[in-house]
Amino acid sequence: MAVRGAVIAALRNDADLMALVNLVSNGEPIKASPPWLLVGEMMSTGWGARDVTGLAVRLPIQLVVRGDDLARVTAVLARVDAVLAGVDGDLGDWRITSLRFERSRILRSRTEWRASADYAVRAARLN
Repeated sequence: MAVRGAVIAALRNDADLMALVNLVSNGEPIKASPPWLLVGEMMSTGWGARDVTGLAVRLPIQLVVRGDDLARVTAVLARVDAVLAGVDGDLGDWRITSLRFERSRILRSRTEWRASADYAVRAARLN
């Protein structure tokens, strides 16, 4: 879908974010060295208003960072949030009407940090 493509392109095209991670992956990466970001499985439901057809989308962004560096985790998540706040909403046949942070989770294992941030997106079909 156009929303997913716009989010992935925005993340990959941000030099400051790419200086913090090795990869922004569209789905589970086959081979990647942490730190990396994964644009996860999108969940969508119908949404609309009078004469407007649209989708409400939940889009998870997942991060893996090896080691003890919680500061890097928070820096990456903050940069992702800044990048997504600036996503161009004009997607041709679709228009992003809202894109906002919904919730996050951070988990520490013995060898790495895993974080997930969910974003709620509403998009309206223009045609």
